Amino acid sequence: MNEVKEKLPVHKPKKSGAQLFSDLSMPILLLLLVIVFAIWSDKFLTAQNLTNILVQNVHVAVCTSAVMIIMISGGCDLSIGYQMSVAAVLIVKLISTDHYIANPMSPVIAIILGILLCMLLGTFNGLMSILLKSHTMIITLGTMAIFQGISYLISGSKSLSKAPKSFMYIGQGRLFGWLPLNVVIMAVILIVVGFIMGKTTIGRKVYAVGDNPEAARLAGLNVAKIKVLAFTFAGLLVGISAVLLSARSGSANSGTSGPGIEFTGITACVLSGVALKGGEGTLWKAIVAVYVLGVLSNGMQLVGLGTYPQYIAKGAIMLLSLYLSNRAAKKA
Repeated sequence: MNEVKEKLPVHKPKKSGAQLFSDLSMPILLLLLVIVFAIWSDKFLTAQNLTNILVQNVHVAVCTSAVMIIMISGGCDLSIGYQMSVAAVLIVKLISTDHYIANPMSPVIAIILGILLCMLLGTFNGLMSILLKSHTMIITLGTMAIFQGISYLISGSKSLSKAPKSFMYIGQGRLFGWLPLNVVIMAVILIVVGFIMGKTTIGRKVYAVGDNPEAARLAGLNVAKIKVLAFTFAGLLVGISAVLLSARSGSANSGTSGPGIEFTGITACVLSGVALKGGEGTLWKAIVAVYVLGVLSNGMQLVGLGTYPQYIAKGAIMLLSLYLSNRAAKKA
């Protein structure tokens, strides 16, 4: 056991100027974007708009934490969007007052079932990556198609709506009359995820497996088990994301309730410095990157720039971030 602990990564207490710049690059970029859009549009820096940015990206932040865990473990999951879609349409169909089923289910039970299903799908991805011995990107490209089919079978290719108010309160409710409940839920979840990944033995093991699987195996770690566990834990977070998204709108659609979010999560992770090879990444940086993308999208809409210019801007920011990160790494 002592040998395992010795081989787990240890964070260095001192950081160089280049490393410090890399750490602060995302907060600085977020601040610059806020200043630019505040000058560009008088509607940007209002309490309502800032709250909208915060609330609209709650499910993205939680989902990004799932993407980050898988990437740190050395994997890449392209099926996350349709995992989320499966859970969202299942939950809304089970609880809807629009009589998709004879006897609508309790929202609590439906939520539990949806989250458990996502954990099962995540575990399936992890097991397939171990059994087929192929890169997780290829594996999840295949499972993405499977999950897409499952989602459309559940929804019948229809938009499901009329979720009960008790369920929608999760996404629309306010504590003390002003604090969005879903933001509180997001904060609690991210604190727990950050603690698990940064302060616990299992979190350090995930980093070790992603950094060097062979060294981790020689240190006595069960690499396959840890990788599957990472996918299962990510599935839990994806299920929660599905609940947060569908509760905010009170509806679900196979084609829009999740698909595409995996690329936003991967973009945020890459922007924040999560290593594609695994073993590196910090949660708070990834969440700041989520809100960099959120502010960019919101601000460009306010100033009249459409969807396509947003794609260009997001791509340019990613390339710039990669350039600065590589430059900082060389100076470190």
